[in-house]
Amino acid sequence: MFMEHLALTYKCHSSIGNSLDLRIMMKEVLSTFVEETNAVNGFFYLLDEDNLLHKYLSYDNSFEYDKEFLKSKITDYKYVKTFDLENRKILILPLNKGILFIIYENLEVNFEYITSMFQDLIVKLDISIDACLNVQRMKNKNKILNHLTKELKEQQKKLIESDKYKTDFLANMSHELKTPLNSIIVISSIMSKNKNQKLDEEQVKNMKIINNCGNDLLFLINDILDISKIEAGELTLNLSKTDINELIENLVNEMKPLAIEKNLVLETNNLSKNIILLTDSHRIKQILKNLLSNAIKFTQKGMIEVILEENANDITIKVIDQGIGISEEKLKYVFERFKQADGSTTRKYGGTGLGLAISKELALLLGADIKAFSVINKGSTFELILPKKTNIKNISDDKVIISSKDEDYSAEDIVFFDSDIDIKEEESFVQKNERILVIDSDYGSFFPIAVYLKKNDFILNYCKHIEEAKEILLGENHELVVIYDENLKEIDKFLDFCKNSNLKFIVVSSKENEEYFVKKESVKTELLEKILSYLGK
Repeated sequence: MFMEHLALTYKCHSSIGNSLDLRIMMKEVLSTFVEETNAVNGFFYLLDEDNLLHKYLSYDNSFEYDKEFLKSKITDYKYVKTFDLENRKILILPLNKGILFIIYENLEVNFEYITSMFQDLIVKLDISIDACLNVQRMKNKNKILNHLTKELKEQQKKLIESDKYKTDFLANMSHELKTPLNSIIVISSIMSKNKNQKLDEEQVKNMKIINNCGNDLLFLINDILDISKIEAGELTLNLSKTDINELIENLVNEMKPLAIEKNLVLETNNLSKNIILLTDSHRIKQILKNLLSNAIKFTQKGMIEVILEENANDITIKVIDQGIGISEEKLKYVFERFKQADGSTTRKYGGTGLGLAISKELALLLGADIKAFSVINKGSTFELILPKKTNIKNISDDKVIISSKDEDYSAEDIVFFDSDIDIKEEESFVQKNERILVIDSDYGSFFPIAVYLKKNDFILNYCKHIEEAKEILLGENHELVVIYDENLKEIDKFLDFCKNSNLKFIVVSSKENEEYFVKKESVKTELLEKILSYLGK
């Protein structure tokens, strides 16, 4: 008898928790409990939050009892109980989340042992039911989340399209507005001078008002146009050698009349030696001009100072004023669009709230940064931090122009952008750390190719002369040589040297139909393909 009880306990215990699907798990439990204990039927009811019974599963649907009647027989939810009904005995297993009813017609069953066994199984059964219900809840939530994700993606797509339409509209409207506005500004400027003395004093005054308003509107339109270009990725950067000291000096001289008009002192404190950077001088000037304009606008008396500092990796241009300052809680918002210190500032001093936002985004595109420090009623300091190595971000290479006539800088001065390069995707074929030697490189034409090669860990070396190239090739192994000028002295001898050394080479030139030549006008479309082909990619 002991062995039979042990086997029964093992079978009932083993039927619990074999699935995380509640219906599958309880079907196995119910079948085992009914069949192994010689019962005739069984029911499993779930309890809701209001303690109401809901039939979930039955062993045999041939007969069924009223659930309210069954519930009325439940007096204790902690222990397994039995009660007699119509020559049958019903065993009740109370659970945390439901109730099991097992129906017996054989009244000679050892109910004392079965009751004790089921009482010991309740803990495991409760844990298994909880696990199944939790999985079911998670599946339901995931289903809802997937539906919401799909809706959000559709909404995101619509928002992106809407934002693009908005950007295109602003760009187009800005262009359309600038044409008549320029005419208004020019004509009002000429008329305000009153050279023919045909206007009286009041009319001249009105013309000056029209001219000033036109210029203010033009600044606003230019700001909106810049924002639209940045958002649309249409902004073009023109990189060239830039003397930062000279740029600051010219800009300060340009802004001094505005400072003098307000009785302000505008001074510079530049380093004595020249600092030359490969950057977009127009955009740097645009940023600094905005910082100086704000300094003059928000300073009623005192001094504005421009300081240039240099360290190992970057330079810092500081614009320091003694103006109204910015409170600490407002300072973190100064680079956000259309936000100024408060509404009264806009009304009193004017402006669009776009200048600093544009300056910040232009700086980031150039791999630079702007920081702001301020004390209310004491003044503000804005720092433009420019890296010595140009680090262009989030703008495609076809929007970057390099002045190729500048021969004193190296392509190594450029840290290539983080954005994806829109050149043929050959990443899976590229082997890392292969060396390419470029002789007399036209950096402007070679730039998009260099971006791709550098991003994929090709090692690029540059030199300008054949003799220098030979020294490099004798000292280091290179898989390929790219020659940008077929008119180099001793070019033929050098090509023979490459052939004798089993070096692969490509010559960019104007010659036709040579196997190892690429025409200059086809550099952007053919050179990359030729390089990969020569390297067996």
